[in-house]
Amino acid sequence: MSSFKIPTHIFSSIILCLTTFSYHSAVANQNVIIDLNKPISAALLAQYNRGGIEIDYDDTTVLKYIYVTAKDGAIARQLPSGAARKVKSYTFGEKLDVIEDRKDWYTVRDSIDRQYDENNDGVIDKSISQWEKVFVKKEQTGSTMPASLTSKDLNILAYLSVGEDYEYFEDGKALNDYLKIELIDKALFEKKRPLAVDFLSKNKSFKKRNGVISIPTAKKPVKFVDKDNGDDGDERFDYIGSIDFLNQHLIEGNYWESSNYEMIDKNSGEMTQVFIDYPHISPNKKYIISAYTNPYEQYTDLELYKIKGTDTIPIMGAGFMHWMPIVEPENIFWAKDGFLYLAVNHSAAFWKEDGHINDEFQYIRIKVDL
Repeated sequence: MSSFKIPTHIFSSIILCLTTFSYHSAVANQNVIIDLNKPISAALLAQYNRGGIEIDYDDTTVLKYIYVTAKDGAIARQLPSGAARKVKSYTFGEKLDVIEDRKDWYTVRDSIDRQYDENNDGVIDKSISQWEKVFVKKEQTGSTMPASLTSKDLNILAYLSVGEDYEYFEDGKALNDYLKIELIDKALFEKKRPLAVDFLSKNKSFKKRNGVISIPTAKKPVKFVDKDNGDDGDERFDYIGSIDFLNQHLIEGNYWESSNYEMIDKNSGEMTQVFIDYPHISPNKKYIISAYTNPYEQYTDLELYKIKGTDTIPIMGAGFMHWMPIVEPENIFWAKDGFLYLAVNHSAAFWKEDGHINDEFQYIRIKVDL
């Protein structure tokens, strides 16, 4: 399986400070004074529709951190009122910086993108990004990171790719074809572990020498050479083994911020398929699933292939928004019952505060449904 470096976070203590509840903002060439201790009139809300409450990031003290616990996410508004302008949306599990604690609202520090139509002609004349105070309802948040996946979370997609067609879903979309995914408990996961199926044959004769792996094939030798590319990052290759019924060698490549697995045909010496992560072959030798824990997008990139003869044919690729597999090889396996078993965490709870992977796993299993 491929791996990635886990970032290390350093946290400093935060000192509470007194806050002021009256703000000035340039609105339509006027100075508007807003007393947030008083009810906000509809007229003021209507007037306050241009600029936000800008702040100095470095001079703003964070009182505490909270997390979005509402399954549908949370909304940041320009003022602490449900009728105020919506300026940003937050997803379930997102971490927020609280700078003021009010009765029903948290004041949050965030970078807000704003666009302006100076001439009122429908054309955006100016775009800016600035640090502002925004307001989030307390009922949409909690003090601890939400960690639990539900059955409804499992098949929600960030994108779907089939052939030449690619769709991105900003608000998520349920996958109702190709795969069936279900939550299971740890006891079932451990019960199925001894029934794991693996078609990889390891050959220790293909050793790396001086940064070079040389693989003989019927037509030509194939070499993989490690490279130091300076600022462009290094390239490192490892021989993983062979998949004999497909007549393929399997090579892992690790690059600057990515990795993959390549199949090399034993006869031609040509690369026949590239996988985003380790290719897990179903017990009936009909399908391959490759699932990559994407630390940059905070979701799972999954590829599904069909095996026909010695060919592997892509069926679809998908990004699952809410869960991420644990990266150790023993935590993902295809069992004899035809299910792919995975130890996972909710994407929002994949990392602990200290930068390590959350070790309170949940478990799922996947079955091809074609």
